[in-house]
Amino acid sequence: MKINCPCCKKRIERKKLKQVCSLFPFKGGMVGKNQDPLGFFLTIASKYPDTYQWACDDCIKSERAILANPNKQYYSFTHPMDTGNPYLAYFDKGFTCQTCQKKVVFSKEEQQYWYEDLSFVIYAKPVNCKTCRKEIRTARNLNTELSELLKNGIPKEKEKLLRISEIYKVMGNKEKMKKFLHAANKL
Repeated sequence: MKINCPCCKKRIERKKLKQVCSLFPFKGGMVGKNQDPLGFFLTIASKYPDTYQWACDDCIKSERAILANPNKQYYSFTHPMDTGNPYLAYFDKGFTCQTCQKKVVFSKEEQQYWYEDLSFVIYAKPVNCKTCRKEIRTARNLNTELSELLKNGIPKEKEKLLRISEIYKVMGNKEKMKKFLHAANKL
């Protein structure tokens, strides 16, 4: 049985799947009745190519792909019908950032970090580039800090008023920046 490698797109024979084969069985892996895990994988991958993310031995050897560790991934939930399939390999994937519309790559190394170190569920995918994600996180953190500084009304301490002014400057709200800077300078 031959299937196409999702990484290099070439037709692959069973003998070129030793790396992927080494991962079976893995925790939570589903196997058909009276079928070896690799045979089940080949059957599923040939009929439903998007069920697993994997790569052939050539892609792993050439470092176009990284062999995954399914036992470190979060792909299974409490109900058996909510069980997904782990990633068996990582390879670079392109996408368009929702914020800046630039074409970016979700690298194989970043995928491995997300799914095996940070324990993100394997269905999580980035929708923004690293730069935009950082800007969104910074804005959210500034907004949280601003809310904390203003939770009891306008503070009376000069350093808090100056910090509020700085936050509004970063946010691009010059009117409020000047208002709080003026209030701080009055003290």
